Amino acid sequence: MLVWFHMDKLLLQDSIEKFKLDLFSSIRSASYGGKTYTNGQKAKEALIRSQSLINYIHEAVKASFFTKLKEDTAFSWTVHPPINKTKPELDIYGKIKKKKQDVVFLRTPERSFQFLDGPNVGQIDRVGVEATKRSIIIGIRSQMSSVDKNFDTLMERAFAETLNMRLRFPVITMGEVYLLPIEELDDEAMKKNKITFTKRVKIEKFIRTFNSFSGRSSLDLEEQYKYDASALILVDFKQDPPKIIYNKIDLKQYGFSEEVCSMFEKISAHGFDERLLENYRSFQSEEGLLDKE
Repeated sequence: MLVWFHMDKLLLQDSIEKFKLDLFSSIRSASYGGKTYTNGQKAKEALIRSQSLINYIHEAVKASFFTKLKEDTAFSWTVHPPINKTKPELDIYGKIKKKKQDVVFLRTPERSFQFLDGPNVGQIDRVGVEATKRSIIIGIRSQMSSVDKNFDTLMERAFAETLNMRLRFPVITMGEVYLLPIEELDDEAMKKNKITFTKRVKIEKFIRTFNSFSGRSSLDLEEQYKYDASALILVDFKQDPPKIIYNKIDLKQYGFSEEVCSMFEKISAHGFDERLLENYRSFQSEEGLLDKE
């Protein structure tokens, strides 16, 4: 029987190739979805807002991790949204508010729960307490241009989302998948319907930051902001087909130090599924939730 030990590289490669094809086509044609825009940058913005690009990555992550769960656990899992579908996304309630989650894996039947106090008083949590505590949530994002400019906002959002969930249920398992280009697209070139890469992204800064809030080691309060596992997917879109920087060996080819490459190995797509499931088992067992439905 075939067992995936890492995020499936073939699925990921296929999703990245589709991502690149759609993205570059919209810029060069200044069009998306049958509509023509004033320039390639506007078309690219419309394409990204549609979520169709990032949905390619969603499907690779869902299919890879769902296979891992089915083959390495004894539970009957459901994935939301279902494989090959973009809706419905589940609303998961945290301490402060609910949020539609990119990908959620459940192994316990949903049972509605009404909040009797706090910020969500009167609202109905349709997933419910037991299913939420036993869930695995994965956020999936990408940034293709203005990467450094948006760095602070992107990181602050990541912290806020883990804390909102964990302040309600510290045991919740959360993963983060983040797609970044090695070099970002030039906004001025896109306005002329051209593909040009303007500068290398500050990859080391991202690697160090992702390391700082990944790999939660306990259920203690000071660890609640951390994701249980992260996958920083770096892509060289200048190559055809696009090259995924999948592990530290790949990253080393781009001139990064051994220290940075070793840090990247802890947050690369290589081993993401294992890291996430390992933490799930550890903390669910610690809370006595592995054999209770």
